[in-house]
Amino acid sequence: MTVRSLSTASYPRSVVLLGLACLACTLTLSPEAVSAGGIGLAREVFVDTSRPTKASPPFEGEAVRRLDTWIWYPADTDTGEPVADAPLGKGSPWPLIVYSHGTYGQPNNATHFIEYLASRGYVVAAPAFPLTSRIAHTKLPAADVSDAGNQPGDVSFVIDSLLAHPQYGPAIDAARIGATGISLGGITTYFASFGYPTLDPRIKASAPIAGGDPPYASLSFGLGFEGTVYAPVSVPALLLVGDADIFSSTTGGPAAAYARLKAPKYMVEIRDAPHVWFGNRANVPPENRNPDCLFFEDQTDMVLPMCAERRPLIDPARQKTIVRHALLAFFDAYLKDDAEALSRIGSIGKTFDEVTLHRKLSKP
Repeated sequence: MTVRSLSTASYPRSVVLLGLACLACTLTLSPEAVSAGGIGLAREVFVDTSRPTKASPPFEGEAVRRLDTWIWYPADTDTGEPVADAPLGKGSPWPLIVYSHGTYGQPNNATHFIEYLASRGYVVAAPAFPLTSRIAHTKLPAADVSDAGNQPGDVSFVIDSLLAHPQYGPAIDAARIGATGISLGGITTYFASFGYPTLDPRIKASAPIAGGDPPYASLSFGLGFEGTVYAPVSVPALLLVGDADIFSSTTGGPAAAYARLKAPKYMVEIRDAPHVWFGNRANVPPENRNPDCLFFEDQTDMVLPMCAERRPLIDPARQKTIVRHALLAFFDAYLKDDAEALSRIGSIGKTFDEVTLHRKLSKP
């Protein structure tokens, strides 16, 4: 593990001045058939000396923001599993994708698609956000979601740090950077891509997952995005959503977020898909109960009408297969200029009967 201390002030970047939250084709080749390579896994500690971390008891606050970051990358291995600090593989530079975890999550809670992307030619970096991760050095007993407004800045700092890194920097194509995240991480991804002044213009493709309507969520749950507004930038967008997502139903749903975005944009709506199965979780409660409701029953006093429903849900492994297919096709299309991948994302509704695809390709 390497500790690196940097300042965002050392990395000037253009800012798009356009006046502008709790939170997974004609050709139908499955991405499962795409050749996979080895995966390396490293951990770095990046310290932003230009921004503080606020106090959140029992954490007393500090003058810096520390980001314990996991990094998956193509490696010269043949084990089929990530190998710690394995040698970099051949074929760099590769695109970089920054993954943002959800409320009280951790960097490795969506490895089913993180490792999938890394094995197919991507560097994927995932920070533990200081006040919303269960494994952050701050050791909070629960997430302080009011700090989410600082997380787009954390995404940018991870990009800064990796591009400046003596080992990983040369292996990353700085012109091909994407972002994704689940739940609160989807909200973070949205504001890092489409918020002003929080957007990072280096993000060229963005895939928020199960984030509902981020501005609505921010206002409803005090996520710390006061003063942040939507920036009408034409960054290619993929929203991955489920129509059995209880969390999304409490944060405005995805329709408004999709309508707001500029083309090119896609919304992959998965029938009977709950929130928690976008990541690694695959618990199936008895009697067709929605697994999302277990969180609300254990952690909140909220009574949600959707939790009274009993309906058959998608198989969690099937939901994850769809997520991997959509993410790989989307990022291959927009970060690797792969025309066949563009066809795969366009035909995803034919490849998977459970999917309804909404898309708009032409720019106004």
